[in-house]
Amino acid sequence: MKRGENSKRSIRRRKHRQSGYPGGMPNGSRPSFPALMWTRTSPYWVSRDSGTHLTDSRERTSVETQGIVTVRDAAKRSPDFAPARRVVQRLRDAGHTAFLVGGGVRDLVLGRAPKDFDIVTSARPDEITQLFRRTVSVGAQFGVITVLDEGGPHEVATFRAEGGYEDKRRPGWVEYADLHADLQRRDFTINGLVLDPDTFEVIDHVGGLDDLERGVIRTIGDPGARFGEDALRMIRAIRFAARFGFRLDRNTRRALIEHHGDIKHVATERIWQELERMLAHRNRAKALVLMRDTCVLDEVLLELAALAKTSRGAWSPWHRTVRRITALPDDAPLSAVFAALLADVVELDDPPRAEWDADGPISPRGAKEAAKILARLRAPNTLQKAVAAVIERRWLWRHCSVLRLGSVARILRTQHAESLLAFWQADAASMNRLTAFAPIHHVAHRLQLRGRMYGGPARPPVTGHDLRARGLEPSSRFAELLAEAERRWLEERLETTNAVTLWLDGQMLRR
Repeated sequence: MKRGENSKRSIRRRKHRQSGYPGGMPNGSRPSFPALMWTRTSPYWVSRDSGTHLTDSRERTSVETQGIVTVRDAAKRSPDFAPARRVVQRLRDAGHTAFLVGGGVRDLVLGRAPKDFDIVTSARPDEITQLFRRTVSVGAQFGVITVLDEGGPHEVATFRAEGGYEDKRRPGWVEYADLHADLQRRDFTINGLVLDPDTFEVIDHVGGLDDLERGVIRTIGDPGARFGEDALRMIRAIRFAARFGFRLDRNTRRALIEHHGDIKHVATERIWQELERMLAHRNRAKALVLMRDTCVLDEVLLELAALAKTSRGAWSPWHRTVRRITALPDDAPLSAVFAALLADVVELDDPPRAEWDADGPISPRGAKEAAKILARLRAPNTLQKAVAAVIERRWLWRHCSVLRLGSVARILRTQHAESLLAFWQADAASMNRLTAFAPIHHVAHRLQLRGRMYGGPARPPVTGHDLRARGLEPSSRFAELLAEAERRWLEERLETTNAVTLWLDGQMLRR
């Protein structure tokens, strides 16, 4: 180590802590985790400004100037917290032990407002159904009752231990147990946190708080055993790592690589649900790379895995796919995301000149292949059609300089306009050719077709109603005037709708 290097690292760590990132992580690495400073004290974590007790032999000190969100504050922002709290209270009033558990508690600790909470209790299923008026007992054999009271549904589960997984999902036996045993059967430490909704005490039997601080995804207990119980957990591990910007624990990562083949035992519908949630998040590119690095991609999307294995160099199809996914807007439509994912799988280059229609190049074979892959993944029919529509027009942005602007405008008036715009821009960015996308950007701006990506509804400069108001009946002349008015407007020979109207009046005087 060079002289003075150690002191420089210490200075950097202090600066990172002062900037509000736990563990001295640099800005941007885990932006959603609240800024914390740690000091050793009593057997609890205590947030001074909220009175929150966290069982972990540390003190959680909030710094108001850094905009800290406490567990209590985050709970107040969650519309589902109060109803879940009332369910817990009713169970406790009847003499049972009850807590909130799982991802909802994790999100509260991260300062987020969860959408739902799971509830665990010492009450048996029959006791739960007696306490609440409206319940669903579909999972009663596994100790789970769905409560519809108090603004439900709320999933209420009896403390239990389980084992004997034979189908990589369902336990062969279930027995009632205590809270500690119940937590040991769960997937990841960050999902094994428990919250007392009355005192806001966070109970941690599995080291989840430490892993949240360090930014680690780690299974509870042996990762091989956890993945053997439900192979879908391997995909979930990657989704959580990408979503929170965390890293995979070394043993968890090793188990992913060793057991990825078990994913083939998981129902395709369940895999699709995880894949959809993973790719809908803005960190989708990280998830994609993690799936490749852990061989999970081999089981989820074999065609893309094959592309990754045969690609070499920064401009290879795989690296272009990752760049394209990265370049998508955070809130890109799912059809644009899957089109970006599959574009180089189904078609690597422009279609032959023969595959052009009146509006430009088309890729019917690529569109058909993309729809086929999505059908195998059990994607909804509407998504299959939307992705196929985007893939079919994939290459239009590369040729828009030789196309009529009216053709581009006509395509952008379809229901897939937002997906096309998001995909074209990302595709152009992946090839470092954003200047080629500029004409389409211009047309979209002129059409006010920009939705979430640009903003505003589609509206042509003049309509048939404008012509009828001037006494012109529908005819071939009718259509010619509309097309010519739009062309002049798109080419900015007529800047405003008012200018188009004046031009139209002049044309009417000539007839």
